[in-house]
Amino acid sequence: MIMKKRDGMTKDRILDAAEELFASKGFDGAKVQEIATLAGVNKAMLYYYFKDKDELLIAVVGRIIGGIQDAIPRFFDREENAAHNIENFLDFYIEYLSRNSSFVRLMAWEMLSARHVKAIAREYIIPVFSLMRERIIEAIRKGWIRDISPEHTVFSVVGMNVFYIVASPIFMLVLGDDPLSPEMIAKRKQAVKDLVMHGLIPEKERP
Repeated sequence: MIMKKRDGMTKDRILDAAEELFASKGFDGAKVQEIATLAGVNKAMLYYYFKDKDELLIAVVGRIIGGIQDAIPRFFDREENAAHNIENFLDFYIEYLSRNSSFVRLMAWEMLSARHVKAIAREYIIPVFSLMRERIIEAIRKGWIRDISPEHTVFSVVGMNVFYIVASPIFMLVLGDDPLSPEMIAKRKQAVKDLVMHGLIPEKERP
Protein backbone atom coordinates (compact mmCIF):
# COMPACT_ATOMS: atom_id res chain seq x y z
CA MET A 1 0.00 0.00 0.00
CA ILE A 2 2.80 2.41 0.91
CA MET A 3 4.65 1.54 -2.30
CA LYS A 4 1.52 2.16 -4.39
CA LYS A 5 1.04 5.54 -2.72
CA ARG A 6 4.64 6.48 -3.44
CA ASP A 7 4.26 5.33 -7.04
CA GLY A 8 1.18 7.51 -7.39
CA MET A 9 2.99 10.49 -5.92
CA THR A 10 5.91 10.02 -8.31
CA LYS A 11 3.61 9.77 -11.31
CA ASP A 12 1.73 12.89 -10.22
CA ARG A 13 5.01 14.82 -9.87
CA ILE A 14 5.94 13.84 -13.40
CA LEU A 15 2.53 14.89 -14.71
CA ASP A 16 2.70 18.19 -12.81
CA ALA A 17 6.15 18.95 -14.21
CA ALA A 18 5.12 17.98 -17.73
CA GLU A 19 2.01 20.14 -17.58
CA GLU A 20 4.02 23.16 -16.47
CA LEU A 21 6.68 22.78 -19.16
CA PHE A 22 4.33 21.81 -21.99
CA ALA A 23 2.24 24.89 -21.16
CA SER A 24 5.18 27.28 -21.12
CA LYS A 25 7.29 25.83 -23.95
CA GLY A 26 5.01 23.68 -26.07
CA PHE A 27 5.54 20.02 -26.89
CA ASP A 28 8.70 20.53 -28.93
CA GLY A 29 10.24 23.01 -26.51
CA ALA A 30 9.78 20.85 -23.42
CA LYS A 31 12.59 18.29 -23.15
CA VAL A 32 12.21 14.95 -21.39
CA GLN A 33 15.29 15.55 -19.25
CA GLU A 34 13.93 18.93 -18.21
CA ILE A 35 10.61 17.37 -17.21
CA ALA A 36 12.37 14.63 -15.24
CA THR A 37 14.60 17.14 -13.44
CA LEU A 38 11.65 19.35 -12.50
CA ALA A 39 9.78 16.27 -11.22
CA GLY A 40 12.78 15.18 -9.16
CA VAL A 41 13.24 11.85 -10.99
CA ASN A 42 15.64 10.46 -13.57
CA LYS A 43 14.70 9.77 -17.18
CA ALA A 44 14.56 6.04 -16.57
CA MET A 45 11.88 6.57 -13.91
CA LEU A 46 9.90 8.82 -16.25
CA TYR A 47 10.03 6.18 -18.98
CA TYR A 48 8.90 3.57 -16.46
CA TYR A 49 5.54 5.38 -16.27
CA PHE A 50 5.32 6.75 -19.83
CA LYS A 51 6.80 5.09 -22.90
CA ASP A 52 7.51 8.40 -24.64
CA LYS A 53 6.84 12.14 -24.53
CA ASP A 54 3.72 11.79 -26.67
CA GLU A 55 2.12 9.41 -24.18
CA LEU A 56 3.08 11.77 -21.37
CA LEU A 57 1.33 14.70 -23.01
CA ILE A 58 -1.83 12.66 -23.63
CA ALA A 59 -1.79 11.62 -19.96
CA VAL A 60 -1.49 15.25 -18.84
CA VAL A 61 -4.50 16.20 -20.95
CA GLY A 62 -6.50 13.20 -19.79
CA ARG A 63 -5.94 13.96 -16.13
CA ILE A 64 -7.43 17.45 -16.42
CA ILE A 65 -10.28 16.65 -18.81
CA GLY A 66 -11.16 13.66 -16.65
CA GLY A 67 -11.97 16.06 -13.82
CA ILE A 68 -14.57 17.77 -15.99
CA GLN A 69 -16.02 14.49 -17.19
CA ASP A 70 -16.37 13.19 -13.64
CA ALA A 71 -18.15 16.38 -12.57
CA ILE A 72 -20.84 16.41 -15.26
CA PRO A 73 -23.11 13.75 -13.68
CA ARG A 74 -22.80 15.51 -10.33
CA PHE A 75 -24.51 18.58 -11.75
CA PHE A 76 -26.69 17.27 -14.56
CA ASP A 77 -28.11 14.01 -13.21
CA ARG A 78 -30.25 15.79 -10.62
CA GLU A 79 -33.70 16.85 -11.73
CA GLU A 80 -34.50 19.35 -9.01
CA ASN A 81 -33.99 23.01 -9.91
CA ALA A 82 -32.31 22.40 -13.27
CA ALA A 83 -31.41 26.06 -13.77
CA HIS A 84 -29.60 26.11 -10.43
CA ASN A 85 -27.69 22.97 -11.38
CA ILE A 86 -26.54 24.56 -14.64
CA GLU A 87 -25.38 27.67 -12.80
CA ASN A 88 -23.48 25.51 -10.33
CA PHE A 89 -21.78 23.66 -13.19
CA LEU A 90 -20.74 26.96 -14.80
CA ASP A 91 -19.29 28.06 -11.45
CA PHE A 92 -17.36 24.81 -11.23
CA TYR A 93 -16.17 24.91 -14.84
CA ILE A 94 -14.83 28.46 -14.70
CA GLU A 95 -13.13 27.86 -11.36
CA TYR A 96 -11.68 24.59 -12.64
CA LEU A 97 -10.18 26.23 -15.72
CA SER A 98 -8.75 29.09 -13.68
CA ARG A 99 -7.07 26.61 -11.31
CA ASN A 100 -5.71 24.68 -14.29
CA SER A 101 -4.71 27.63 -16.46
CA SER A 102 -1.46 25.91 -17.49
CA PHE A 103 -3.58 23.14 -19.04
CA VAL A 104 -5.53 25.72 -21.05
CA ARG A 105 -2.27 27.20 -22.37
CA LEU A 106 -1.03 23.68 -23.16
CA MET A 107 -4.14 23.05 -25.24
CA ALA A 108 -3.57 26.33 -27.09
CA TRP A 109 -0.14 25.03 -28.11
CA GLU A 110 -1.72 21.76 -29.24
CA MET A 111 -4.38 23.50 -31.31
CA LEU A 112 -1.64 25.38 -33.16
CA SER A 113 0.59 22.36 -33.77
CA ALA A 114 -2.26 19.86 -34.32
CA ARG A 115 0.21 17.06 -33.55
CA HIS A 116 -1.91 15.29 -30.95
CA VAL A 117 -5.32 16.76 -31.75
CA LYS A 118 -6.80 13.54 -33.17
CA ALA A 119 -5.65 11.42 -30.23
CA ILE A 120 -6.82 13.99 -27.66
CA ALA A 121 -10.18 14.39 -29.39
CA ARG A 122 -10.75 10.66 -29.72
CA GLU A 123 -9.79 9.75 -26.17
CA TYR A 124 -11.07 12.73 -24.19
CA ILE A 125 -12.75 15.63 -26.01
CA ILE A 126 -15.36 13.67 -27.96
CA PRO A 127 -16.54 11.61 -24.94
CA VAL A 128 -16.94 14.74 -22.82
CA PHE A 129 -18.62 16.64 -25.66
CA SER A 130 -21.02 13.74 -26.23
CA LEU A 131 -21.86 13.58 -22.54
CA MET A 132 -22.60 17.32 -22.40
CA ARG A 133 -24.65 17.13 -25.60
CA GLU A 134 -26.77 14.29 -24.18
CA ARG A 135 -27.48 16.25 -21.01
CA ILE A 136 -28.50 19.35 -22.97
CA ILE A 137 -30.80 17.36 -25.27
CA GLU A 138 -32.43 15.78 -22.21
CA ALA A 139 -32.91 19.20 -20.60
CA ILE A 140 -34.56 20.50 -23.79
CA ARG A 141 -36.83 17.44 -23.96
CA LYS A 142 -37.98 18.02 -20.39
CA GLY A 143 -38.61 21.71 -21.01
CA TRP A 144 -35.97 22.89 -18.56
CA ILE A 145 -34.19 24.99 -21.18
CA ARG A 146 -35.06 26.49 -24.56
CA ASP A 147 -34.80 24.53 -27.79
CA ILE A 148 -31.28 25.63 -28.63
CA SER A 149 -28.41 23.96 -30.50
CA PRO A 150 -26.72 21.56 -28.06
CA GLU A 151 -23.51 21.59 -30.08
CA HIS A 152 -23.16 25.35 -30.31
CA THR A 153 -24.11 25.79 -26.68
CA VAL A 154 -21.15 23.60 -25.69
CA PHE A 155 -18.87 25.43 -28.14
CA SER A 156 -19.94 28.80 -26.76
CA VAL A 157 -19.47 27.88 -23.11
CA VAL A 158 -16.04 26.39 -23.79
CA GLY A 159 -14.97 29.27 -26.01
CA MET A 160 -15.96 32.13 -23.73
CA ASN A 161 -14.07 30.57 -20.82
CA VAL A 162 -11.02 29.10 -22.54
CA PHE A 163 -10.34 32.36 -24.40
CA TYR A 164 -10.56 34.28 -21.13
CA ILE A 165 -7.74 32.14 -19.71
CA VAL A 166 -5.58 32.18 -22.85
CA ALA A 167 -5.93 35.94 -23.29
CA SER A 168 -5.46 36.76 -19.60
CA PRO A 169 -2.06 38.48 -20.18
CA ILE A 170 -3.76 40.90 -22.60
CA PHE A 171 -6.75 41.36 -20.31
CA MET A 172 -4.37 42.23 -17.47
CA LEU A 173 -3.09 45.15 -19.55
CA VAL A 174 -6.63 46.19 -20.49
CA LEU A 175 -8.12 45.88 -17.00
CA GLY A 176 -5.17 46.76 -14.83
CA ASP A 177 -6.05 43.76 -12.65
CA ASP A 178 -5.09 40.09 -12.71
CA PRO A 179 -7.92 38.35 -14.64
CA LEU A 180 -7.21 35.14 -12.71
CA SER A 181 -7.41 36.67 -9.24
CA PRO A 182 -10.25 35.37 -7.03
CA GLU A 183 -12.06 38.70 -7.33
CA MET A 184 -11.91 38.75 -11.13
CA ILE A 185 -12.84 35.08 -11.43
CA ALA A 186 -15.93 35.79 -9.30
CA LYS A 187 -16.89 38.59 -11.69
CA ARG A 188 -16.24 36.32 -14.65
CA LYS A 189 -18.50 33.63 -13.21
CA GLN A 190 -21.34 36.10 -12.81
CA ALA A 191 -20.89 37.54 -16.31
CA VAL A 192 -20.86 34.11 -17.93
CA LYS A 193 -23.89 32.93 -15.95
CA ASP A 194 -25.80 36.08 -16.90
CA LEU A 195 -25.13 35.48 -20.60
CA VAL A 196 -25.62 31.72 -20.67
CA MET A 197 -28.66 31.50 -18.43
CA HIS A 198 -30.44 34.31 -20.26
CA GLY A 199 -30.01 32.30 -23.45
CA LEU A 200 -31.00 28.94 -21.97
CA ILE A 201 -33.93 29.56 -19.67
CA PRO A 202 -37.37 29.88 -21.29
CA GLU A 203 -38.54 33.49 -21.17
CA LYS A 204 -41.62 32.67 -19.08
CA GLU A 205 -39.39 31.26 -16.32
CA ARG A 206 -36.92 34.12 -16.11
CA PRO A 207 -37.08 36.26 -13.00
